[in-house]
Amino acid sequence: MVLSAGEIGFVREADRWAVSEISNQSTGYCPDIGSWSEVARALDDVGLERPSGFTHEVVFRRCSGCQEHNIVREDDFVCVFCGSDLPETWNVDPIA
Repeated sequence: MVLSAGEIGFVREADRWAVSEISNQSTGYCPDIGSWSEVARALDDVGLERPSGFTHEVVFRRCSGCQEHNIVREDDFVCVFCGSDLPETWNVDPIA
């Protein structure tokens, strides 16, 4: 099970690596911004210094009408494909 996904950048600080930038931008998995706790735990487990949260958050939603995945920009919860309203809460998991 994938708990989160995204992009990560590293920087060398005082003879060790640290996370400089991190996002949940993964159009394959479309993780919720709430997945940060899983990312933080994984980074802590390997001893990497890290930010207190995603440095770039991406809000993903699946359209209830056309089922397309959307990136929500500027709090505009409207499907770019069909114009339907998008849900306020994360719903990208595959339909059961």
